[in-house]
Amino acid sequence: MKLEAKDFRRLQWAISFLILMGAVGGGSVWTALQMKKSSDRALKEATAARGDIQTKLARARDEQAELRDKIDRYQKLQSSGYIGPEKRLDWIEAIARIKVARRVFSLDYEFTPQRPVESAILPGGAAAGGLLFMSSQMRLQAELLHEAELIGLIEDIRSSVQALIQIRSCNMQRLPPSATERSNSAQVKAECTLEWITLKDAK
Repeated sequence: MKLEAKDFRRLQWAISFLILMGAVGGGSVWTALQMKKSSDRALKEATAARGDIQTKLARARDEQAELRDKIDRYQKLQSSGYIGPEKRLDWIEAIARIKVARRVFSLDYEFTPQRPVESAILPGGAAAGGLLFMSSQMRLQAELLHEAELIGLIEDIRSSVQALIQIRSCNMQRLPPSATERSNSAQVKAECTLEWITLKDAK
């Protein structure tokens, strides 16, 4: 079949239409692909934003729980008397009661003025979380029947006063035989240094 010039004239509109439709179709495909990329990017950004919000929310919940725990511990310390001014009169009365109850032969002691806790006791320093760790050093001398009585004496003091008691040092020595019956006299002399630690608000 031979095409003549007039046939080309008739087909040019159809060819032009096909070319136009191909261009429109190609443009539609390109537009659809761009829209899909944009949609995927928006979804990824929304997912990342959602994950970030969830992470921040979880962190806020953890911080809230930690804050509540700190407040609870602070209130317990405050109600138990560990926070605030020293209660030296109560300490002295407690020691006197324990001395009588344990029938300690001799018990002498003295407190030094209160001061911030040394780094040797608390490596992080005296200040912590808005509180200041304070200590009064006690030098104690006691004459006892045997070594175990010293442990019991210190444990009784710890459980009877509103302070954290830390032993810095303790030296013990045997006393020379007494003229009286040994079973009724002191046989051990102890010299100890104790830290009486309390807390106060750092202002």
